[in-house]
Formats: sequence, structure tokens, C-alpha cells
Amino acid sequence: MEKLQTLGLILLGLAFFVWRMIGKMRETTQQELQERPVTQVPLPSTSFDDLLKQMQRQNNRGNGPAAPTTTPGGRQLPHEEARAARSLEQPAARAVSQERRVTNVSLERTAPVARRGTGMQHDKKSSPPKPPTPAADSSRRSSLNARLRSPAELRDAFVLSEILKRKFE
Repeated sequence: MEKLQTLGLILLGLAFFVWRMIGKMRETTQQELQERPVTQVPLPSTSFDDLLKQMQRQNNRGNGPAAPTTTPGGRQLPHEEARAARSLEQPAARAVSQERRVTNVSLERTAPVARRGTGMQHDKKSSPPKPPTPAADSSRRSSLNARLRSPAELRDAFVLSEILKRKFE
């Protein structure tokens, strides 16, 4: 019961608020009508086509020569031309990037040029393989060391070792 009384009181307050707002709106409207009486502007009796033709005739006649402007004392004003606008912008300057160019160096070894076969038979061995000499062995080691210092050769050696390595060691 107490909740219904509270709800009724709120609704009564809301109704009073709306009634006062409507009353103020009516008073304001009456006051504005007294201060500024409503006058209706008569609509033009000519049609749009007539107005358009009238404007076209005025444009065809052109504007007459403009009367020279004078000062309040009646003297003619000197003719001045406006200077060209000066801009501080420099659109001709091209923007230059502050980033450095990246120099990409390939680690890949260049592939040898493919040669076509000569058509000769190489079945028979003209000479048996020679056993390695100690001088050749040291040169082979130095060439192997030089090859392993280059990143491309080292990568190739690693890939070959992975391929040729036994599965279980």
C-alpha cells in the first residue's frame, strides 16, 4: 500500500510538472504574438518562368559601365591593383627520406654456367687416377678451410651433412 502511495505521489508530481510547462508555453506564445504580430508575406504573382525570363533579359542587357568610386568629398579614388599573393610554401622542394637504403647481399653461391655436351664418348679411362700428393693434400685443406669460411659454402656443407648422416648413430 505504501508503494502505491509513493507511485501515486510521483505520478501526481509529474502531471503537475507537465501542466505547468504547457501553461508557460501558452504564456510565451501570447507574449511573442503581442511583441511581433504575425504578418503573412504575399506570394509573388509571377511564375518561376516569368522570373527566369526577367533575369535572362537583365543579363543580356549587361551591366552598364560602373560609375567611378568617389570619396565622400566627391574626388575620384585612385585605381589600385592588388599585389599577387605571397606564399611561404615551397611546393617545389621534394621530400627526401631519412631512411638508409638496405644493401642486400646474397649468401647464395652463384651457379656455374651450364655447358652443353660435346657429344664425345667418355667411357674408357685414358689414365688411372693418381694418388694424392702431400702438396696437393695441403692445398686441398687450405681450399676446404677457405670454402668453409664463406656462409654459403658452410650452409651447403651443413645441409649435405644432414642428408648424408645416418639416421641412428
